[in-house]
Amino acid sequence: MNDDDRTQEALFRHSILGDILSRKLQQGELRHSLAELSQKTFEDYRKRPRHIAHKTLEEWFYKYRHGGFEALKPMPRSDQGCSRTLTPELEQLVVDLKREDPGRSSPLILRELELAGRVRRGDVGVSAIQRVLRRRGLSGPPMQLERPARYRWEASMCGELWQGDALHGPVLINPATRRPQRVIIFGLLDDHSRVIPYLEGGFGETGQRFLSVLYNAIARRGIVRSLLLDNHASFTGYDLRVLCATLNIRLVHSRPGDAPSKGKIERFWRLLREHVVDRLDLKAVTTIDELNLRLWSYVEGEYHNRPHSSLSGKTPLEVWESSTDDIRWPSDPAWLEAAFHACVERTTRNDSTVLWRGTFYEVPPYMRGRKVRLRYSLLDINRVSLIDANVEIPLRPVNTIANAHRSRITQPAPTEGKPDTGLNAPDLILNNFVNPPVQEQSPEGGSDE
Repeated sequence: MNDDDRTQEALFRHSILGDILSRKLQQGELRHSLAELSQKTFEDYRKRPRHIAHKTLEEWFYKYRHGGFEALKPMPRSDQGCSRTLTPELEQLVVDLKREDPGRSSPLILRELELAGRVRRGDVGVSAIQRVLRRRGLSGPPMQLERPARYRWEASMCGELWQGDALHGPVLINPATRRPQRVIIFGLLDDHSRVIPYLEGGFGETGQRFLSVLYNAIARRGIVRSLLLDNHASFTGYDLRVLCATLNIRLVHSRPGDAPSKGKIERFWRLLREHVVDRLDLKAVTTIDELNLRLWSYVEGEYHNRPHSSLSGKTPLEVWESSTDDIRWPSDPAWLEAAFHACVERTTRNDSTVLWRGTFYEVPPYMRGRKVRLRYSLLDINRVSLIDANVEIPLRPVNTIANAHRSRITQPAPTEGKPDTGLNAPDLILNNFVNPPVQEQSPEGGSDE
């Protein structure tokens, strides 16, 4: 019995005695009143029917008269904190087993003691092991001391941190493959205001899809200062890291398996499931556009305008609109689109092609066998171009069938007039053979020294 139970029991005893404790009794009236109470049935705080003996009622009465309300509380057990089934040596062994391997459960510890012959089967229950571990702080949350501490926190202003994640949605028909495929919903949540900058359902959990969601989120809600993502491949790609460095966005990844570190967006996903995803009529919702329409109807019509308990009763939209001065807005839409491009160096092949992400693209014939600089879009994998002396040349995938019938004749490059030096190697060799040069001889006697 803990302190709360003892207080509840004291309140129960006080309610039974009722006005007997507060009024002045005549001689013999106490015995008569307690006798009447002993004939009644009472329901205690645990909803159990109880009959109280006359002697017990009298004891409660005099305890209250001498010690007040505290005297009505049951006294703690004299052996509290000590096991009545385990000896001190066994208690210490149980503690050592748990500390040796924190993953040991109470039933496993009991079974090991039985197999080792330390206790007989049936003499000790699992609850006895659990109580020992609880008293020593070796069960429940205290066993998580090896894990990093977790605190309640939030960003200091809007646009400081966005949490990103993906949610598995319903199964729809993918028009590209004409087969059923599960929809993946990418979303971003502003940590300070709980506003959803952007979310979108689609097929495939790829980095290119997440970059598209990030682009639309920045266009709608400004450039975020930090991104908190998990370690999925769609959040750890090269393109995302280059983009974040270009836009001065700090990229933060949570620890593997630590979903609670992104608790805010996980809570939003739960709301989205409860209100939309799990309630969809898949006979009416058959396309991605119809799904996204329902998602945004909930976000803009319900979620953004509903008071949030963690925002002191304000709505996410109210908090966002009160902090717009802190947001980094893009200076120009064209600049933002240009930022979602990246460059990379590749070597072209002798057949006038260059390989980029599994696809061969044609390059001008005069650039074959050279290192070239490719510029590609992060939003459209088919937009690839080649940079040649500050000139951007769009590239297209190779059409091998059409190339089988293309002419191989190329226009010769224009040349300037060739200078005439009058020197020709064969003629010079012949002339040297017919008329060998006369070798100069040194005078007799050698050279003067």
